[in-house]
Amino acid sequence: MRQLFISTVFLFILIQNVVGQEKESHLFQDPRRYIDTAVTYMNQEKYLEADKYFMVALDQITVLSADFCYYFGKNSFYLKYYSQSIDWLSKYLELKGSSGQYSDEAIALLDKSEKEFRANRSTGETVETNTKFFYLNTISCSGHESIICPVCKGDDIITTKDRLGDNLYKKCPYSTNGVLTCEEFNLLLQGKLKPKK
Repeated sequence: MRQLFISTVFLFILIQNVVGQEKESHLFQDPRRYIDTAVTYMNQEKYLEADKYFMVALDQITVLSADFCYYFGKNSFYLKYYSQSIDWLSKYLELKGSSGQYSDEAIALLDKSEKEFRANRSTGETVETNTKFFYLNTISCSGHESIICPVCKGDDIITTKDRLGDNLYKKCPYSTNGVLTCEEFNLLLQGKLKPKK
């Protein structure tokens, strides 16, 4: 009887371990776990560690979230990967426009990234990132149609608020009178549209 009880307890513990390991391995297959870990490292200013987790998540995700674009672009800025930062912050603004939760900071970081990129152009930054999401959602261009700029929503001005709640105005770095050509729009979707001078 005692032998049967010990065997039953052992079998129960073994089953619990197997089920626990299956649950744990399933959780680590979810790319959100990697993104959450990356954001935690980024907030601790451990940008290289964060980058490793962002890259694993990037390989696993199939649907691109705007928040991922913002976090990855921000971390890239702190790693001084300015061109990568420009691509991902632009993608965030393309998805969220100027009214997203992180739009104000994304616009500020994008501006800083562009300045640093121009200042450090001679360094030959060559960071290769998985760009599968920059080639999705392009549109077919037929003719000379104009498209409302998703960054400024056709206003040609980006309005943000300062800490006191006062409006700040900035000319849209991408549009002309609030519109883009079809080719410019596709470049924006791909994260390749360069700001106007």
